[in-house]
Amino acid sequence: MAPSFILDACALSDRRFTEWLAGYRWRACIPSVVYMERCRRCLDGGHATEELDALLRRLKINVLWFDMNNARIAAGLMSGRKHRVCRECGNIDWIDAMVASYCNVGGYIVTNNKADFPDTGGFEGRVLTTGEVMGGM
Repeated sequence: MAPSFILDACALSDRRFTEWLAGYRWRACIPSVVYMERCRRCLDGGHATEELDALLRRLKINVLWFDMNNARIAAGLMSGRKHRVCRECGNIDWIDAMVASYCNVGGYIVTNNKADFPDTGGFEGRVLTTGEVMGGM
């Protein structure tokens, strides 16, 4: 069975990767915070959020809800860390902690900003770039 992918916003923005996903038998999802981030980018760019929704439907990407369990995991990931802002998107790192909290459902986090995610504590080998995924991991 193909692995499941938890997509970060930058993976969803990677056109080459989304085209690759369209032809792959996979299970992919995005956290609700990624959906929010992509909707905001649509609105800021003068685009309708329906374009994003159409992409998600075409690629059969599900949106995951953020619940109490995710909140506990994200809080643990944030605890003791100095907050920083992502140089690429300008978001503070709590969004990355929210995305990482979905590893409890299994699969891999797919991002092009690996340094923003943990690489210890159970995350070893579970954070991949779009290139690594397309290249066969």
